[in-house]
Amino acid sequence: MSAVQIEAEYLNRYEVRDNVLALSVVIKLDTPQPSRFIVIPRLFYDVQLYECDIEGRACSPVGQGSVYRGEVNWLVVPCSTIPCSREVELPIVLDKELIGRLVRIIESGKRPAFQVAFSSDPYTIPHAIVLLPNANVAVMLDLNIPAQPVKGNLRNMPQFIALSSDDVKEILKRIRYFERVKVEVDVKLPETTEGLPKPLVNAVNTLRNAQEYLRNLDLARAIEACRNALYDITDKVDDKNVIKADVRKAILDKYEDHAGSVYGTVLEKLEVIIRNTLGIMSKFIHESGKVQFNPGINDATYLCGQVIEIISYLVELSRGR
Repeated sequence: MSAVQIEAEYLNRYEVRDNVLALSVVIKLDTPQPSRFIVIPRLFYDVQLYECDIEGRACSPVGQGSVYRGEVNWLVVPCSTIPCSREVELPIVLDKELIGRLVRIIESGKRPAFQVAFSSDPYTIPHAIVLLPNANVAVMLDLNIPAQPVKGNLRNMPQFIALSSDDVKEILKRIRYFERVKVEVDVKLPETTEGLPKPLVNAVNTLRNAQEYLRNLDLARAIEACRNALYDITDKVDDKNVIKADVRKAILDKYEDHAGSVYGTVLEKLEVIIRNTLGIMSKFIHESGKVQFNPGINDATYLCGQVIEIISYLVELSRGR
């Protein structure tokens, strides 16, 4: 053997820093002769994204080619035993496109997986510097880049490093994904509900729960909670949802004469919007709470954003503003 052999295995843990996902792996090096430690000046790796079924029995590539190409510089591996080994982090930069792909995979009911493979620099021959024991002598050996990728955590397909939906949710929280792409709809909810009619108080509290569902990417439950907020402020009359009498009274009592007439008409028009919004929501969530069609982020943020606007507007009207 006239070259250093390299292999790596995922340790089933990761760290998130800013917009970087760092996968922890153990790198093992086998050498043709004893050594004190081995230095790899440059080690490249390519990351491809796959989507896998929940059971982890079938995976297919997402897009073409690598989603990220990284490198580790001047990797020093101690060599007290053979094979020499060291734990290393392989960073993956999570740009907006990659984040969007991860989210879409989770929305589709699947789980994302990375395939990480070491690669070579087309302009140089991969090599390692081996420091020999009992002498201040170093030799340069070729570094054999393996064909197989980093060993992952899927039992049936060990070439993949799979993430669970909980992993993705935690990663998105840590990188503040919701702030970056404006998924979180923390807009215009009143800071206080003091003095509001009880249906509006209930609706505001229900929307706060909906926001938590959005943060956790539980999109179906978010839509259900936003629908419940509309139910908080409406009654069924002749099989139509209309704004509750105490909410209507709290608003119209603030206005007189022509203004009262105008806002009476406004509330009627608003009821039409509420009924239309409920109709859209029913396409995703049945009245029983059963999911009829898995909503995406755009569906959930649009519908909940619409409800927040409606509730916030009614809150302002009830305060005479």
